[in-house]
Amino acid sequence: MKHPAFFCLKSGPGYGLCAALCALSGLGCGDGDQHPQVTTIATPDGGGVSGGPLGETLTVYALDANSGLPIANAYVSLGAGQAAHRVGQTGSDGRLVAASLAGAPQMVSVNAPGYAAATWGLVKSAVVRIPLEAVTDPPPAATVALTIPGWNDLPALPEGSYRVARFAFARPRGLETLEATLASAGPECMQAETPTDCAVTLSVPAGSSSLLAVIAEGRDAGTPRDRTDDILAVTALGIQTGLELHEGARSELSLPLMDHTSVAPATLITTLPRGSQFQDVIGVPGVSLDGQILLYPSLGPMATSFLVPTATGAFVNAKLWAVGTADQGGDGAAWSRVYERGIDPPKSESEAIDLSTSAFIDSPSCQKLGPNAYSLRSEGNLTRLELVTPSGEQLNVLLFPTQSEFEIPAGVLDAEPSSLTVESFDLELDSNAFDFADLARQSTRIAYFRNDAL
Repeated sequence: MKHPAFFCLKSGPGYGLCAALCALSGLGCGDGDQHPQVTTIATPDGGGVSGGPLGETLTVYALDANSGLPIANAYVSLGAGQAAHRVGQTGSDGRLVAASLAGAPQMVSVNAPGYAAATWGLVKSAVVRIPLEAVTDPPPAATVALTIPGWNDLPALPEGSYRVARFAFARPRGLETLEATLASAGPECMQAETPTDCAVTLSVPAGSSSLLAVIAEGRDAGTPRDRTDDILAVTALGIQTGLELHEGARSELSLPLMDHTSVAPATLITTLPRGSQFQDVIGVPGVSLDGQILLYPSLGPMATSFLVPTATGAFVNAKLWAVGTADQGGDGAAWSRVYERGIDPPKSESEAIDLSTSAFIDSPSCQKLGPNAYSLRSEGNLTRLELVTPSGEQLNVLLFPTQSEFEIPAGVLDAEPSSLTVESFDLELDSNAFDFADLARQSTRIAYFRNDAL
C-alpha cells in the first residue's frame, strides 16, 4: 500500500511511481536572486503545510513517503524557472531551515538520490513537509490462468453478432488506476456461430484482490476488419473478489458469471461537458470495493449499455464510477478522461440507473509556450501537473489555486519533458494549513489529460 498522502501514477514505460503532491498558491516567486541563510534543526508525520504565516524563516522537512522517516542529505532549492537556486541539504533529522525570506511566498523543490523529485509552491506557511516517493521496480506480478465456466452454454447469438469477454483487475484506490491507457485491452475471448471455451492468461499485480470479466454482444457496423465502430451492449458480468495472489506464482481461477438478480442495467448518458474537447465519449463504469478500484475494460465509443453490480453480497458497500474517455489526437498519444465517483449502486436488478456525464468537470489542457514553460487550462479547483523526461525523471506539481501558467524550476529535471499529464479536482484546500490525503479519495469529480507526444 502507498502512503495515504499520495496517489500513484506511472512515470515512464515499464514501471510506476507514487508521486509526491505539490501545492501552489499565489502567482510570483518573490525570492529574487538573494540566497537565504540556512541551518539544520522531531519530524512530524505526513505531508502538508502549517506553522502560521511565512515570515523570515521557512522550515522544510524531507520525508520518505512510505515509512514517514526523515530523509537526510536531500537537496532543497527555492524559486522557479532560471531563478531557482539550491539553498542546502537536510540534516540527519530530514530538516532544513531557510532564513532571510522576508515573508515572500516560496516555491520549494526537494531532490534526493533514489527518490522522485517534488516541487511545492508557492508556500505561504512557515512549515512545509514534503514526502518523497522512492523510485522502485514495478509491483510484483502473479500469473492467473482464468476460465469462465458456462461460456459455451450462453444463449445462441443472433445472426451476424458475436460475443466478447474482456478482463480487468482491481488496483489500489488512487490515480494510477485512472491512468490505464486506451489501448490496454489485454487478452479477450471471442465467440461467434460456434460455441467455444473461454480461457485466458493474465499478468496481475500480486496485491490485486478482485478480477472482472465484462461480457458484451457486438454487431458489425459494415466494416468487418474494423471493430472500433461496432455496437456493443454488456450482457453479463463475472467478478471474483477476495483473491490472494502470490508474486511469481501461477494461479488457476474459475470466474463464474454473476446471477441476473445481482446485476442491474446502467446507461451512460453522454451529454458533453461545457467546452469539452471530446470527440467521442466512451462509457467506462467502475466500482470501488474494499479499498480498490475496478474500472471496466473499454468497449469502444459505440458501447450502448452496461451492467453494474447491485448493492448485495460483496458489493453491499461498493460505490460506482461514471467515466468518459476520448482520444484527443486519433493516434493514442494524447487523451482525456473525466470521472464522477461515489455513486450508490442500484439496490436490485429492477433498479436501472443513469451515469450522466453532465456532472463531469471539463477536461484540462496544457499548451507548451517555450522551454520548460506551459500554459494550463482547467475548470477544477486544483490542478496537478506531472512531467516526465525520456530518462524517467519526474516532476509533480499541484497548482493551488489553479494557475494559468507554470515554469519548471531550473535543475529539477535533467532534460525537456517528453510526457505531460494534467489533472483537475473539485476540491478546495486552505493554503495556510492542510494535511495531504489521497486526492482521488476526497474528490467527487476528477478530470485527466495526458500527452505523450511533446
